[in-house]
Amino acid sequence: MAPLDGLDMSYRIGQCMQCGFCYAYELPLPETYEKYYRTLSKYDHPLNQLSLRPVDQARIAKTLELCLPHLSPDAQISDIGCGFGALLNAFKIVGFTRLHGIDPAPASAITAKNLLGLEHIRTGSLRDASDQLPLAETDLLCLTGVAEHLPCLSDDFSNLLQELPEHAMVFIEVPALERFLSPPAEAYGEFSLEHIQYFSIETLTELMANFGFSPQTLTLCELQGCTDSLFGLFSRHPQAVIAPAPAMDGLDDYLNYSESTLEKGLQKIVDCGAPFAIFGAGSHTARLLPRLEQLGLTAKILAVVDNNPNLRGKKLGNFMIQPSNFLITLPACTVLISSFNAQGAIARELAGSHPTILLYDLDE
Repeated sequence: MAPLDGLDMSYRIGQCMQCGFCYAYELPLPETYEKYYRTLSKYDHPLNQLSLRPVDQARIAKTLELCLPHLSPDAQISDIGCGFGALLNAFKIVGFTRLHGIDPAPASAITAKNLLGLEHIRTGSLRDASDQLPLAETDLLCLTGVAEHLPCLSDDFSNLLQELPEHAMVFIEVPALERFLSPPAEAYGEFSLEHIQYFSIETLTELMANFGFSPQTLTLCELQGCTDSLFGLFSRHPQAVIAPAPAMDGLDDYLNYSESTLEKGLQKIVDCGAPFAIFGAGSHTARLLPRLEQLGLTAKILAVVDNNPNLRGKKLGNFMIQPSNFLITLPACTVLISSFNAQGAIARELAGSHPTILLYDLDE
């Protein structure tokens, strides 16, 4: 991957031949990941409450659906990786008051307080949770979209879960390996700058069993706009009856699909022939730039732009990231939309001002 702000986030992908767990290895140091989440976050700048994507609203609704039947009205809820507090705010709306969270992005705590009235959001990483959160009094610990990011997964979970009281429940949401190939699927999209652990029903259950936790409920949830999620509520009590895991495509199938899809997109860039700007400066572009270099196309790149204010003025590879309004200085320039999930929205934003290269054939 191209380095972002001097951080090389590249890694290799492996799979345990005994248990089947898929994971990234030859990782950057944990300190590198902490700096990335602290300075380059995309999770702490909502425009307003209504700016939540429909897919995030659906994830929150599913979390409440699975957790509420198991919670008393005075339950204490702690959320690690809480962003600006969208999930905690959903618990607040239905009447919970003992709400605590932690997130490494500096703007998260301020935004949560000013926008949502959440007073107990702290700034820090998972490793700071034992000092910043009342884990010993927590009834429900939420880890939604967290476990797949952890470079020291086993150690981090061990240190975290031992802080919880005996009765505490743990709610986990991760991208579902069973659904990596559910259409439409982004080429190599599961191998982002951030996602370095890959879970199936079987491997998530085995991971939590290592720490004495069994599933109260475990379900796959179909989502529109991102990979389907695996939701699990775990406790130290005897497990519930869980339906057998569905058959799933192998990691090799996903890799083969990804390479074929990416090659089709690269051919569109070659066929265009014109110089172009790139809209998007995240994982997608970090993966794309080395492939463009292999094809001798980097000399045609006029600019890289992005809407994330945390990225502006940073470098992705050799390119300074500009705000999207920088495209005003490049009238009629062709724009390569380097995003899967936001391809349609960006194309509509640019309609009438810039011709575009769309890498994916999506119904939008």
